[in-house]
Amino acid sequence: MFDKLKKWLFPTQEEFKYNALDRDGDGLVQEGTPFERKVTVVKKTTKKAAAPKKKTPVKKTAPVKKTAPKKTVKKSTKKK
Repeated sequence: MFDKLKKWLFPTQEEFKYNALDRDGDGLVQEGTPFERKVTVVKKTTKKAAAPKKKTPVKKTAPVKKTAPKKTVKKSTKKK
């Protein structure tokens, strides 16, 4: 574990990174090392935006009348 920390804190210039990234955008990777090289920018393909869906016209109808629920009356059965 100490070796990994040491390599991270003090990277040696002898490490070759195959997938090095050009963070500053100047076209060079691993600058200042014997492995410094130019890179070509590969453009990533972007997905085409989906065509907007056609909206179907909505038929407007007359507003619905709200009716109150019918009240039911319970008949009481009393014994006389």
